[in-house]
Amino acid sequence: MNHILTRYGSFKAMPYEFEILLEHAGTAEEVYEMEVQFKTEMHQFHYKPQISFNGSISECYTELTESLQELIE
Repeated sequence: MNHILTRYGSFKAMPYEFEILLEHAGTAEEVYEMEVQFKTEMHQFHYKPQISFNGSISECYTELTESLQELIE
């Protein structure tokens, strides 16, 4: 719902470097449904980073699914 820089605009909020791979201009509901779908698909690739941040428990993955990679390209 919020832009990534609003959520992670400081080193304290996001202690890792990151790159925006995709911006989607759908409704909040569409984006939420997409997020739930990809989190479910990528469950097997989940990991917990050494340095915690808001979302680190549920939003870190070692790989992306093929369908998400295709959407990004």
